[in-house]
Amino acid sequence: MELLKYLPEVNIEVGAKVPNFYLLDTNDKKLTDRELSGKPAVLYFYPIDSSSGCTLQACEFRDVYDELQELDCAVYGISPDDKDSHREFSNNNKLPFQLCVDPDQNMMRDYGVWAEYELNEKEIDMLKQNFPAVAKRIFDGNKIRSVVRSTFLIDKNGLLIRKWVNVRPQGHASSVKDQLNKSFNFEIGF
Repeated sequence: MELLKYLPEVNIEVGAKVPNFYLLDTNDKKLTDRELSGKPAVLYFYPIDSSSGCTLQACEFRDVYDELQELDCAVYGISPDDKDSHREFSNNNKLPFQLCVDPDQNMMRDYGVWAEYELNEKEIDMLKQNFPAVAKRIFDGNKIRSVVRSTFLIDKNGLLIRKWVNVRPQGHASSVKDQLNKSFNFEIGF
């Protein structure tokens, strides 16, 4: 997939208060920025439940989850998929954290991680075959709007400590854990 443009182009600066949000978890429990207050949080955005890259990323966050919990840090995965898809993905991979639904993709836009991509024929065929619900979002023959794989590390006051945009899934969770350790050791916002 070739990234064509961000929709809209938003850039949250490190040190700034993160935008308000409203999400639902797989049990229809709401999660807002206010509920995160008082402890650090990792919000990671990913494109599709059960794709190879997204599974790798989720499993890597699963594997460092206990270490993040030792630092009192919550983890939330966010994608355009619905709660049933999230529930199946979470159960299949034994994820210890919540996957959340952004019902109108408002949070994804507000955080600047919603984009338009151009697909080649092989990618279109793969989506139609393996992810028919996602393939329905293809428009103009070869374009799709989706999430840019990104992660936001937020402190207990709702300030952005670090962000990673357009990341590769392999090794990313360890980078987030390392940054949290550094921030925690320097007591920046924690």
